[in-house]
Amino acid sequence: MAALQTIRNRGSLLVSIVIGLALIAFIVGDALSSGSQAFDGDRNQVGEIDGKSISIIDYQNRVSKNEETAKMMSNSSALNEEQQATIRNSAWQQMVMENLMQKEYDEIGLTISSDELYDLLLGENMSPIVSQQFADPTTGMVDKEQAKMIIAQLMSAPANSPQKMMWLNIEEEVHSSSKIAKYNTLLAKSLYITDEQAKESAEATASKSDISYIVKNYNTISDSSIQVSDSEITTYYNDNKNKFKQAESRRIVYVNFDIEPSGEDFIETEKALKDLVGEFAETNEALNFVNLSSDVNADNAYYRKDEISNDSLAEFLFESETGVFGPYLENNSYKIARVANVRMLPDSVRARHILIAPKNNDYVQAKAIADSLADLLKKGGDFEELARTNSTDQNSAINGGDLGWFNQKAMVQPFSDTAFFAKKKEIKVVLTQFGAHILQVTDRAKPVEKIQIATIEKEVVSSAKTTNNIYNNARSFATGLTNLDDFNKKVAETALTKRMATVDKQEATIAGMSSAREMIRYIYMANEAGLVNSDDESVIFENGNTYSVAVLTEINEEGFSPISTVSGEIKSILVQKKKAEQIAKELVAMQTGSESLLSIAQKAGEEVKEASDISFNSYQIPGAGMEPKVIAAATVLEQGKISAPIAGSQGVFVLVVNNRTTEEITPENIQQTKVAMQQSNMYRANYQAIQAIVENGNVIDQRYKFY
Repeated sequence: MAALQTIRNRGSLLVSIVIGLALIAFIVGDALSSGSQAFDGDRNQVGEIDGKSISIIDYQNRVSKNEETAKMMSNSSALNEEQQATIRNSAWQQMVMENLMQKEYDEIGLTISSDELYDLLLGENMSPIVSQQFADPTTGMVDKEQAKMIIAQLMSAPANSPQKMMWLNIEEEVHSSSKIAKYNTLLAKSLYITDEQAKESAEATASKSDISYIVKNYNTISDSSIQVSDSEITTYYNDNKNKFKQAESRRIVYVNFDIEPSGEDFIETEKALKDLVGEFAETNEALNFVNLSSDVNADNAYYRKDEISNDSLAEFLFESETGVFGPYLENNSYKIARVANVRMLPDSVRARHILIAPKNNDYVQAKAIADSLADLLKKGGDFEELARTNSTDQNSAINGGDLGWFNQKAMVQPFSDTAFFAKKKEIKVVLTQFGAHILQVTDRAKPVEKIQIATIEKEVVSSAKTTNNIYNNARSFATGLTNLDDFNKKVAETALTKRMATVDKQEATIAGMSSAREMIRYIYMANEAGLVNSDDESVIFENGNTYSVAVLTEINEEGFSPISTVSGEIKSILVQKKKAEQIAKELVAMQTGSESLLSIAQKAGEEVKEASDISFNSYQIPGAGMEPKVIAAATVLEQGKISAPIAGSQGVFVLVVNNRTTEEITPENIQQTKVAMQQSNMYRANYQAIQAIVENGNVIDQRYKFY
């Protein structure tokens, strides 16, 4: 159990490993974001990877395995919707990587030997996936002997036990990550940088130019004055088709009918709280009353007056120990509050503890051991020594069990209550979710008056009557709708807000809807534009906090965007190109007879601007932004010579190099440049190669049909 808890304490790291290595997950997610083709095959097929059919059963088994691991790591019995969606995506990404990368590994004979795996799990070269589970959070150092001892416990755990499953998962992740690391290293080694390449790059950085320039912006010419024909658009589209690749997507228009409480719901909720005031004021068990009556459990903490954010509430409670404040509205909930208890308590305490974690979930045995140790301490035992030799909380045990100073909300409630109510130096035994603690308060801050507040809270929610009225409004809107024209007419008649959205098939939400997964599934299962409806032909979808009616208006398959959808974009490109030609022609004429840039600027009505230290590796020009063509010209233009017009991103430039300096290139400079270029190659190996493998892997993602 202690070994399991050790891993759980670093659960966020391991869960992220289970979900997939961040870089690979990003690459796969990015490459697969568009999904792919429609599917007419086996109805149990969730997708294809490199021609291999992936069944819903195999996929769901992987999802279930990852869910169980995540629940073990977080010590929870259930996962929320967002966590489940993340795990489903990561499971698919894992399956994609396994299938595609294994093919690569087989082709080049790449393996991880048993000796290598042992070294990564238990040897001197322990994998970060393993070592970071046991690293001291303060120093980052790993006690490898202790780690090996815990690992041995995990390895010897019974089959199918949480401990065993956890260790097998760690082994699997170490094996998988080590393979990809070795593969990336091979690729990076193949991308060799020669000394001559490094020298050329270093020289490009060392040569810097100070320039003067003018720019005549494209917006000085109106778009309406430039004519672009349909044939020009078609020619540009055909010549540059690769610029117009598109991911699979679908466009919808929709209206929402928000499910919100009515004025009557507010009145009814407030009345329900008013009806409780008398009984709440008279009870001697205020916190129990809260737990039986409130939407939110009682808060056991004690507060100073200045810690209560509601000034009116604080003033009332510190003046009246029996009265009830409210009802008052706060964060869409009505509340009534009273004082439950008054005590003189410190703001913080310092304490030490010895934790006895239960073996095989046996808390009775853990409590018995803790009681025995507490008796030893009461008889004069050395707390620090007993903590070092008995506590399973090794982070504090090394300091004799000392936890330092902490406030009332820093620890779990049973531990905190005991620490703040115990007397200084008193030995106490307390049970928490972590086990049995022998606790001793070693110091206390000065006590101040604090109150425990009993608050009954009732959220204002839509009643069944209100919800039915909202649904009837949606049904009235949807009645008679058959197409987009009908939809638009109804929107105009009802003055509702029409919204538009581009929807990805793996998304879970749409603007204005807290949960729209079901509707998105049906949007993608439709074969043609029209009213979105479910299997039972209902066109009204309940999407969390709203009823929605939607029309599918556009289906964009993965591939090239139709010319009709990109013609506006192409026209803008061609308009700018024609403006550049026109401005360049004017500037050439202005250069005739001009001996300086200033003379040209005066003719053009523009200002001469300055920029310094421009090198071939510069990303932008101060005052002009990202202008790669201008930067390139500045690095090769003869000093003192006025350039020809250069068509840039925001306008047409003319420049002159005023001064050029070249720093000395040393062997150290070249070596540093070489290292930087090799690191860039490592990035390319880690990212671009895997991205290419995924993009060429014939991946068809059909999970939207099931989730």
